[in-house]
Amino acid sequence: MKELAYNFETEKELLQKLEGSLKNLRVADVELFITAAHMKNLGKSAAFHHLSQSATSTAIQRVEAAFGVPLCTHEKRQFCLTREGQILFPRLENWIKQLRDLIISKDQIPIRLVTTHAIAQIAVPALLSIDNIDFKHMRPDHAYAAILQTEADIALVLDNAPWKGVIAAEIGRGHFQLYSKTKETSIKPVLLPEDQMEVLSLQQSWQQVHGYSLPVKSRIPSWSLIANICAESNEIGFLPDFLAKKLGLHPVLWQPATSPYRVLAIYRNMGKPLQERFNLLLHELQKVFSN
Repeated sequence: MKELAYNFETEKELLQKLEGSLKNLRVADVELFITAAHMKNLGKSAAFHHLSQSATSTAIQRVEAAFGVPLCTHEKRQFCLTREGQILFPRLENWIKQLRDLIISKDQIPIRLVTTHAIAQIAVPALLSIDNIDFKHMRPDHAYAAILQTEADIALVLDNAPWKGVIAAEIGRGHFQLYSKTKETSIKPVLLPEDQMEVLSLQQSWQQVHGYSLPVKSRIPSWSLIANICAESNEIGFLPDFLAKKLGLHPVLWQPATSPYRVLAIYRNMGKPLQERFNLLLHELQKVFSN
């Protein structure tokens, strides 16, 4: 009984010591050690990992140095585990598995994207095919706040406000115009969104060209709703061209100068894995808004 108790305490102490050594390990060295233990041959494991035998021996020695105990017998023809190595081996295999699972789970974490309903109609369908997207509709000012407060990773917005404290990447350009379902629509009151910068520009241009104020039929705080109404009726609406083109609308012939816009992806500094995923999304978005 005393011997069993002694062995149990010794093994428990050994495992505690081994677990405390994980921070000093190289993952590649541990994988090499596991391969050698399975193959029971250092030369074969060296070939499997495309390393020289001397480099493989050095890697095994680094694993042993990290734990401070001998883990194998270092025989030339056969790779044999010591008692300490046999205790450690399944723990190392489990540790590597958990590490791989963690890497996979990080890749599967969705990118949190926020934007308006109008931009989402164009952008989101293309993005869903290339990454895991957690998408929310938000007004541009709320989307901007979500980025600043790290509640979102990327926001897609129009360049109609000072976006301070964020990185802005251009993904598209276009114009705001008055659109209708038919090309030969006569002048009549129009549907406008809220008084944003581009709306004020339209009203000023209209006054200069026509000599009177732009007739407004209704204020509707949604580009998407204006576009849908125009597509299903004879109404005229003020819209970004990416949305009007999607619904097959036509610019009216009697409008003043158009207002240019840029579509931006705004975000803050992010880690390299997320940045690499974002770069793929950015490339896809640029293709979407260039069509």
